Amino acid sequence: VRGMYNFLYKVFLEKKPTRPLRVYLFKDKASYREYCEQAYSSPPSTPFGFYMSHERKMVMNIATGTGTLAHEMVQPLLAEDFNEVPSWFNEGFASLYEQSRSLPEGKMEGLLNWRLPGLQEAIRENRAISLRELMKSSTSEFYGDERGVNYATARYLCLYLQGEGLLRDFYTTFKGTYEKDPTGIHALEKVTGRSLEKFQPTWTAWVKKLRYTR
Repeated sequence: VRGMYNFLYKVFLEKKPTRPLRVYLFKDKASYREYCEQAYSSPPSTPFGFYMSHERKMVMNIATGTGTLAHEMVQPLLAEDFNEVPSWFNEGFASLYEQSRSLPEGKMEGLLNWRLPGLQEAIRENRAISLRELMKSSTSEFYGDERGVNYATARYLCLYLQGEGLLRDFYTTFKGTYEKDPTGIHALEKVTGRSLEKFQPTWTAWVKKLRYTR
């Protein structure tokens, strides 16, 4: 928790929370489920964990690993710094750290993860969402029937920008130009130096070449 927090504020974020964020970690599936049933009168909708924004509370089954904790930590901190952040970047940036590693000087690096095969399959079957469609999507559209592909597309756009050393510049530019362009398309074109139509095939070819093994 401390490492993730320090990294985000060293590299990306500026505005810090003024109210506490509570983190509930449960040791296993049974204790996690029991708490959810007691607190919310229903079993959890995910085996990993979730964030309740109105309660400012994260609830996690830590037995599944720390990836979900990293993901859920990013979102409320990102929202403090970039209040109008759209769903596609909120989830793409947060999911980048589901599978990550620590680097020298307290930095974190997102790695390939389980979302890749589904994205590659969607590309092969011509049912992948384009970057333009993704970045223009509303919250309801992003979390719709194709949410799995949407999550993966957003995550691997962030991973590409990370690899090119452009993710910080993109975030800063996007936040600074949000009122003129709430999609982030202008910011992406500015930091990559290419129109989205020219960037799309480059990114798609990069995704196709990636190889993920468990």
